[in-house]
Amino acid sequence: MASSAELFQQQLGAQVAALLGGKYKFFKSRLELRAEAPDGHNVIILSGSNKWSPHISLSFYFGRNFSDAKRVEKLLGEHQFYYHIQQYSLNRESMQGLTYRGPYTWSVDITAPPDSLASELVAAIHGIADPFFERFATIKAARDALAADDPWCFGGKPFWRQLLLLDLAMENQTHFERWAERLDDFTRSQADEELSKYRAAAPNVV
Repeated sequence: MASSAELFQQQLGAQVAALLGGKYKFFKSRLELRAEAPDGHNVIILSGSNKWSPHISLSFYFGRNFSDAKRVEKLLGEHQFYYHIQQYSLNRESMQGLTYRGPYTWSVDITAPPDSLASELVAAIHGIADPFFERFATIKAARDALAADDPWCFGGKPFWRQLLLLDLAMENQTHFERWAERLDDFTRSQADEELSKYRAAAPNVV
């Protein structure tokens, strides 16, 4: 049975989806808003912590899911990511150049939420997530950002799996192999296993 906080976020997500004019489909079990994009889809996931119920701290994750990378995931037969490149609203300050100055996290009493909450979330999505989606509109832009540990996204060594997926989707495993030289031995061995699995699953890949 869903908790009161989960039910509240499900209702809020449906309100946000309606205010976004039907562009996003809302999946209430995952608190996920999803919009189709030319080469995949954009994702927003509500994140609420209710340590001191009935108060929750509300924020949101957002990212891009690329169709070509998703096909690689299916080929490997492993966990499929919600997004191949992502960010978190609490990290808004690290996204240099944004003009949005409104709220990007909320402390909410779910028994008496402000009437403006859904509209504030929509404004934050437009102000923070939309520029992210525009910046990483192509798989190459996302791949380059992950490799460079761009502060606009979660990147660098901890996100090597996403980088591998994007490079394989671009048929550029050489780029990943060169980048992976910076990984520690254990992680590098994991990456090598994934590459071997991919070569076995896709024998026509050079």
